Amino acid sequence: MIVVCGEALIDLVPPAEGGQRGTPGGGPFNTARALARLGSPTQFLGRLSTDAYGQQLRGLLAADGADLGLTSFGPEPTTLAIAQVDADGHAAYRFVIDGTSAPNLTP
Repeated sequence: MIVVCGEALIDLVPPAEGGQRGTPGGGPFNTARALARLGSPTQFLGRLSTDAYGQQLRGLLAADGADLGLTSFGPEPTTLAIAQVDADGHAAYRFVIDGTSAPNLTP
């Protein structure tokens, strides 16, 4: 069993036509999904919100086969990473962390 510990968040990325699009992300989240899809027994150790984004993240992990037995859930909003993309396509991120789900993981 591989245990992946860390954050699951939503990347808010500006699409070409303007506005922002929410994309599931976070290095540990992506790693847990990839390992599970490759057939490795994987558990995600992190905290997910019970809001709509959190439910989306939970559903993706479960659909990929990651075990959520070590995952905690709470009412805090999902952590956000807001991307700003320059003319060359390079992204810079601002994180909305305070009071959100990712930093609220407790033993």
